[in-house]
Amino acid sequence: MIKRTLWPSLFLLIVSAVVQASAAEIKHGSEAIWVDPGWRRTVVRYSITFDERGMSTTVFDFETVALDHKGVEAISQQVFAYNSYFDELVASDLATVKADGRVIAADERAIHDEPASVDISSPYFGERRKRIIAYPDVAPGDKVRGRLVYKDKRPVFAGEFAGFWDQPLDEPPEVIELTLDGPASKPVRTVARNVEHSEERVANRIIHHVRFKQDSPLPRLTDIGAFDSARRFEASTFADYAAFAAMLDSRNAPMAVPDETLAKLATEIVGDASTTASKVELLHNWVARNIRYVGIGLEDGGLTSQPAAAVVASRYGDCKAHATLLKALLATQGIEANLVVVNSAANYTLTELPTPNFDHAIVYVPRLDQYLDPTASKVAFGALPSSLSGKPVLNIDKGRLTKIPVILPERYVLASNTDYTLAPDGKRQGRTILSGVGLGAAMGRYYAENLERTDRQRVAGRMIENANLRGTGDYSFPDPRELSDEYPITATFQLDAIELGKPLRIRMLALTDPRPSLLALSTGDIRDQPFRCRSAEYREIASLSLPDGVNLSEKVAPVTYSASFSGMTTYGAANGHIEVTGEVVVDGRTIRSQARVQLSFDTPVCPAEFVDEIKKGLAEFNEFQRGPVGLAPKHVPYVTVISPEYSQGVSAFGTKNYELALTWLKPLAEKGHPNAQYYVAWMCENGLGVAIDLREAARWYRLAAEQGDTFSRTRLGYLYEKGLGVARDDKLAAQWYAKAADAGDRQGQLYLATMYREGRGVARDFKEAEKWFSMAADQGSAWALMNLGMLYTHGGDGVPLDYVKAVDLFRKAADQNDGDAQYNLGWAYESGLGVAKDQQRAIGWYSKAASNRNVLALRRLDSLSDNDSGFWSAVVHLLRF
Repeated sequence: MIKRTLWPSLFLLIVSAVVQASAAEIKHGSEAIWVDPGWRRTVVRYSITFDERGMSTTVFDFETVALDHKGVEAISQQVFAYNSYFDELVASDLATVKADGRVIAADERAIHDEPASVDISSPYFGERRKRIIAYPDVAPGDKVRGRLVYKDKRPVFAGEFAGFWDQPLDEPPEVIELTLDGPASKPVRTVARNVEHSEERVANRIIHHVRFKQDSPLPRLTDIGAFDSARRFEASTFADYAAFAAMLDSRNAPMAVPDETLAKLATEIVGDASTTASKVELLHNWVARNIRYVGIGLEDGGLTSQPAAAVVASRYGDCKAHATLLKALLATQGIEANLVVVNSAANYTLTELPTPNFDHAIVYVPRLDQYLDPTASKVAFGALPSSLSGKPVLNIDKGRLTKIPVILPERYVLASNTDYTLAPDGKRQGRTILSGVGLGAAMGRYYAENLERTDRQRVAGRMIENANLRGTGDYSFPDPRELSDEYPITATFQLDAIELGKPLRIRMLALTDPRPSLLALSTGDIRDQPFRCRSAEYREIASLSLPDGVNLSEKVAPVTYSASFSGMTTYGAANGHIEVTGEVVVDGRTIRSQARVQLSFDTPVCPAEFVDEIKKGLAEFNEFQRGPVGLAPKHVPYVTVISPEYSQGVSAFGTKNYELALTWLKPLAEKGHPNAQYYVAWMCENGLGVAIDLREAARWYRLAAEQGDTFSRTRLGYLYEKGLGVARDDKLAAQWYAKAADAGDRQGQLYLATMYREGRGVARDFKEAEKWFSMAADQGSAWALMNLGMLYTHGGDGVPLDYVKAVDLFRKAADQNDGDAQYNLGWAYESGLGVAKDQQRAIGWYSKAASNRNVLALRRLDSLSDNDSGFWSAVVHLLRF
């Protein structure tokens, strides 16, 4: 691609639709790759001439071949932009060249001009146009061609010439030829970056020959503009950027001269404000709030602002108009303001020579050393859109190139403050204030505007559902059109009841923040490429008030993390820093969790490796944020802290490094950490990292069980039932199983159901056994389904005899590959109980059970196989061996 630059809003690009259909990058594993767009430009030739008046003519010859159907779609319709105020565009030789050599001319009715801007929300009225060309009968292997002649009607810069042409590194292989022919009396200075360049003098003309060659395309940078790394040729007759700024200032400064009407308006706006900062804030916010964006580029090609008074009268204008009006209003208060131009795209490089490589106008206030963008209607005084952070700018009033400072984290703050109450009936209600400062406030205003257009209660309901909760909610907020440095949105919610009669864990943060994550805000979710990094801060507070009879039993450990990192990009050195803090504190019957993350960078573009460093810090924050608090129905002697040491021990256990796990967990167990106690107990019971010691296992299980740990209650009951490490005691076993079962432990429910069925430790009660088997089955236990079916094959104690129901339960368990259920299903088909007798199906289910090493199934297969060799009996013998 090559660009001839002029001035949209402030400059115009001439680009073809082929460029718009250019190759993109996709992810392959963790690496970006170049994707062939399916076309090649076989002829790309520019011939530019200009004279002493600054009048120029550009002839553009092109030919593009479609390699496949994707290429056909890309090249069969093309768009070329131009400014009808400055240029006359003549198109000729527009045709499709078929692969067999036939030439089909483009139908004149398929060549159409239309306005460049069709965005109703931010229209631009001017002479910018798009020439749309539809080529006929394009197929793979065909070419499209044409010649475009851009001829100036009037000079863009009287007596001067300035422009640049570039070829992004992600373009398909191609060669571009360019000649620039100008008068020797008006020589251009040139800069050639990674292109071949030569010049010659012919009579009184100087001709520059430039050749761009693309051999090996690179993947497109997702977050950074292609211009910064592109091959580039620059040409300018301006002496320097100061001269270029003087030209712009001569056009725009007169438009910012205030009249009496503006002076009166400014006085009304500032009221009794006395400080410079307060006056600037009031005037900036008024312009941003009251002047909507409508671009007016008629008769000057977008180079000059409308007069400030006219902007007030119409209450609209483009970026130049917003900046000019603010400059004029400040002048009435004796406050100097400068008009500044900047490139708002994802580019961080200016051309070395003075050229019109800007597309946006803002304001600089020297007395405050502050840049302001009054066009950004949601960004209040004190903040700038993040796209402008760290950008090079040209101060038109001063004629100087400078740079906007990078955003500080305190100017991009998001906060979440939740205050809610847990009622005695288990219901929770409260409110969350989602607030922001600086750019965080702007984000809140955008979010609030979206909420205005939707069913707020429905949105709140979805937020509750996304947290896997049930309940209702609503949003309220101030008028998002009124600007201030802070902006809050309040979400109220009422959550359905939770059961409080047993130990439980809940998240301190009842509802998740619906705004983008800090990772997305700071990195744009880029992973393996340089990215536009944004300093930001996130603050989170959650306060939970507990009713009497509910006590805090467990909380997440405090977190403190800090890391600095450095790297390099094509723009130079980059430095970043992340800090994470968080803690849970108790104030009477109120639990308060408070956390903070701050990310700061000293450059607007950071290397890809920074993402991993950021993730490390955010992982610490996320672990703290996700950490639940434990609640218990009775008072506990201490609050268990889920610490990093505990996490290390659990991690070592997960990787089967049991000795290391004991090193981390046993000290915590000795301090009374119930979770650590059951890990230590399990390792003692099973000889993991330590010799088997069932007595020690029982001791640790008991300590944890007495603190309410359901797993430990079940295991302690099992040790009592089997007499392992303790004297056998079915009654105690049943008691511990009951405590675990009441708390919802599936294994405890299974064991308790078995005790009731067999009358061990409790009176035999099939109805109770049915109850507990059913509860375990509801939690997905195939063994519970099988045993529940067995109850219905016996009946009694209030449980009906129901073979059909039993078979249904056997089938559900058998489908989960339970061998006993498969045997029982085979027995049902063999016996004809609950189903029609079917020996083949019986053999089928016995075979499945046998594959699960069910000895009874092997015997039945031996009996049903009509084989006197005792084959299946031999298998039984082998299995026993």
